[in-house]
Amino acid sequence: MRPATPMRPATPMRPATPTSPTEEGAPMSERFSEKTAIVTGAGTGGLGAAYAEALAAGGARVVAADIRGSQAEATAERIAAAGGEALPIEVDITNESGIDAMVGATVERFGGVDILINNAAVMFRFLDEPRTPFWEVPLEEFELVQRVNITGSWLCAKAVFPHMRDRGGGKIVNVSSNMALGTDLVWPAQMAAYTTSKAGVIGLTRALAGEAGPYGVTVNAVAPGVTNTETVGEHIAPDRMEAVAQSQALRRQAWPEDIVGTVLFLCSSDSDFMTGQVLCVDGGFVAN
Repeated sequence: MRPATPMRPATPMRPATPTSPTEEGAPMSERFSEKTAIVTGAGTGGLGAAYAEALAAGGARVVAADIRGSQAEATAERIAAAGGEALPIEVDITNESGIDAMVGATVERFGGVDILINNAAVMFRFLDEPRTPFWEVPLEEFELVQRVNITGSWLCAKAVFPHMRDRGGGKIVNVSSNMALGTDLVWPAQMAAYTTSKAGVIGLTRALAGEAGPYGVTVNAVAPGVTNTETVGEHIAPDRMEAVAQSQALRRQAWPEDIVGTVLFLCSSDSDFMTGQVLCVDGGFVAN
């Protein structure tokens, strides 16, 4: 008889998590007590907000920065409702004077900067949108993606570094993408601008690590895969998300809490002897 076909393993459900740090009455830890963190791209609905809220839950004073001022305010309000301290700032990370003003406001309010998470980015093309081969991408689109994703990260690092140096150290965490490490037919072809920019973030991370290291400042990067945030859910259909999940070794979708722990590690003293590294957090997509 024909042998039975093995059944495909069921996709595991979203992992159980402790009480959300942004729920009123949730306990606040002291892991990042007396630390001040700037998180760019921290508007509600994305990974930046998750990073900001987790840092605040650990006792950090957080600057929630976003080009959408109302979204930055919403994240700060969630942090405050949970008993944390946050300062919302509207900023365009392609504007150097705006970044300098953001850092100045942070130092004035909190006395310094200990942590920077360069999360703000622009993609242009989601999985559910028509994509353009590189030979048809307009120059202005390609250049804008590089300016936001690479130059913006450099400008923010440049602005905070003197303050970290003067405090004897600091943590800079850049956000790359697993797209810079490997792709396949599911995720994704025809995204040359974004993939190039995220590869550039890796190069920037390694370059800055070498220069900042002697001053006690570590520079590392996280490279997430596609993650089921509110924002992503608005653009990518459930069947496409499931296709991505089945292409990963762990066979389930990524949620913000799957990425947050790695970012917190890179922000904490646990990673003090680690710099210039890129941690891919994608459920084994690239490895698979």
